[in-house]
This record gives sequence, structure tokens and C-alpha cells, in this order.
Amino acid sequence: MRFRITPSNREFFEDFTAVAENLVEVIDRLQDLLADTHHAGTHHGRVKELELRGDELTGQILRRLNSSFVTPFDREDIHNLAGTMDDVVDDVHHVSELIALTGIVDVIPELHEQVRILTTMASLVRDMFGRLERMQGLPVIVSQLLELERDGDGIYRRTIVRLFSGEFETLEVLKWKDIIESMEAAIDRVEDVADIVGSIVVKYA
Repeated sequence: MRFRITPSNREFFEDFTAVAENLVEVIDRLQDLLADTHHAGTHHGRVKELELRGDELTGQILRRLNSSFVTPFDREDIHNLAGTMDDVVDDVHHVSELIALTGIVDVIPELHEQVRILTTMASLVRDMFGRLERMQGLPVIVSQLLELERDGDGIYRRTIVRLFSGEFETLEVLKWKDIIESMEAAIDRVEDVADIVGSIVVKYA
């Protein structure tokens, strides 16, 4: 029988749940922006507020980590999980910022496809973090996230081919390439989150 030393409080798990909720909301606000690009500045302002909220939550986890003698799982895993989740929000914020700054009005359908993938992934991450304390049902969610990341890779490759097909003006290619790459980075980072949780499951489940 494997013995586990766990803290008497649930603060770390509550923190990660809050981080996941923030990720879901920031993607929702990005969807608002894509649906109403004529008011991109207003919508981006809401995304920015949530990005700052994400920074606060990450800082809270790291401060708790530094002040806790006992942690529910490895300190390195907690640190990496918090940092990677923050990176996902940063990538979403970057997409929002690029659209607001460049004045894009018409959104290519491939970006909507990427956002739908990321929306599903964020919902699964929220569910995954809700199960983290009990360590139940995590491998299935990790597998689902990895499969969605592969779907995202397919969208990314297809979009890059289209961007360089001659259909777009050079300036439009540059704009959309940055945006599509930032969305791909966000999807990839969620895969990293899944990998970290998968490692935790192997160690502690």
C-alpha cells in the first residue's frame, strides 16, 4: 500500500479550479470579440482584465507553494502547472490584442475552428482540475486533451497552407500567421498541462 502525505486544507485544488474557470471565461470573451470585431477594443479590455486576474491567481499559487511545508504533489509539478496555465491565458490575450490592434474585421473560419478546439479543451481542463484531489477519471480526460491537440495541429497545418496559397495579400498573411500561431501555441500549452497531470497521476494515483 502506498502512503501519501497530504495537507489538511484544499487551497491548492481550489486555486487550480479558479485558474481553470478563468481560462474558460477568457476564451468566452475572445469569442465575444470574434463575433463583434467592430467593438474589438471593448472586448479586448475584458480579455485583458482576465489576463491580469490569471496573473494574480498564478502569483497566489506560487506564494502558497513557497509558504507550504507539505504539498499535495511535487512542488515542481505545482509550479509547472501554474505557469503553463498562465501561459495559455497569455496566448489567448495575445490573439485578442493582435485582432484589436490590427483592426481585423472579417475573421477567417480556421480561427473559429481553433477557438472551438480550445473551448472544448478548457472545459475538459476545468473538469480535470475538479477531479485532481480525488485522482479519479483523469487518464480519460488527459487522452481526450491529447486527441484535441492533434486536431488542432491539423487545423494549424491546413491554415498555414492556405495562407501561403496566394489567396491572401502579403500583409494579411503576416497578420493571420501571427494570430494562428498564437492560437496554436495556446492549444499546445494545454497539451503540456495534460502531460503534467498525466505525470502526477503516474506518481500518485
